[in-house]
Amino acid sequence: MNPRLLGFASLALAGTLAPALAPSVAVGAGAPDFSRVDAVMQQVVATVPLPGASLIVVKDGAAIFEQHYGSYSANTRRPVASVSKWVSAMVIGSVVDSGLLRWDSTIGEWFPQARPDQQAITLRQLFSHTAGFSGESNPCITDPTTTLEACAAQILAMPLSYAPGTCFDYAGNSMQVAGRMVELAAGQAWDDLFIARVVQPLGLVATDYANTSLQPGYVRNTNPRIDGGVRSRANEIVRIAQVFVQRGQFGGQQVLSAATVDFMRADQTGGVPYAQTPDPLSYGYGIGLWRNRLDQHGTAVVGSSAGALGTWPWFDTAAGVAAVFFTQDRRERIESAARALVREVNAAVLFGDPVHADGLEGQPMRAGCAVR
Repeated sequence: MNPRLLGFASLALAGTLAPALAPSVAVGAGAPDFSRVDAVMQQVVATVPLPGASLIVVKDGAAIFEQHYGSYSANTRRPVASVSKWVSAMVIGSVVDSGLLRWDSTIGEWFPQARPDQQAITLRQLFSHTAGFSGESNPCITDPTTTLEACAAQILAMPLSYAPGTCFDYAGNSMQVAGRMVELAAGQAWDDLFIARVVQPLGLVATDYANTSLQPGYVRNTNPRIDGGVRSRANEIVRIAQVFVQRGQFGGQQVLSAATVDFMRADQTGGVPYAQTPDPLSYGYGIGLWRNRLDQHGTAVVGSSAGALGTWPWFDTAAGVAAVFFTQDRRERIESAARALVREVNAAVLFGDPVHADGLEGQPMRAGCAVR
């Protein structure tokens, strides 16, 4: 980690950040003061350093802060890596809402040719990294010349590394199989499902699964990388987060059922140990998202889906906030700053409420899975 970044994070966490530069959002009576947030963003871009970044904060459905730094603008489009898991989870949740799949639908129901020890693996396990597949992604996941059908078949030909339901191993193999399961159940290609169930309801114009493409518009992909192939803009990723704050609603439409959103925010790991994880400080994993703070019922009130390329969206249902820190860099270079930034945003929105302005904090997951 960049030592200058560590120094910055320590200052931010200690509350001794230097006085803010010119605030980017006017502060009115009773309105959140984002001057410290603006200062944090400017320091992150200058200190990491980053070519650019964006921050958008939406509260109760309205943008209360939107600023772009460095070379970034509202039209900047970048690959978002594992933020894709959150996006893909919406497609799957919508198909479940339609009654075409169940969270306990099994591989055996849709892939009768699968190995015997894979037959009972459920859709829920496939999308919560607990299905037992290897953490080493099959090369087909990033092969644009193949199909989702062929890639899923290659993954199903692999032996399991762990007994299903006994280990959390963060990787893309199981999610690729889940994507093909959804195609089979719905009788449509992933792109068609994504356009109908996410792109159109949310009014997206710059989000697709063509993360390596520089072409404008929507670019189709016969083998979309379900866990990491999305490219998008900040102002579109924040809409995904809004759906979770608003229990499935967006723009007056019920995009996902409230029950499905609640299920996706609930723990799907059951406290199993992990083999590898980029975020051990979490209260387990839901469907495509990290659970970062819980209510008294164990439901995630703060959730996130940070990407390896630095983009970090989150929601906070207690504060009514959906937000995204949008950039393209390595997660390990910006993680401390991003966590400090979340705290600063929460403090601004909640007027310094010490109970809720604690950012993305969790309890350590247990390491140590038993390899088969």
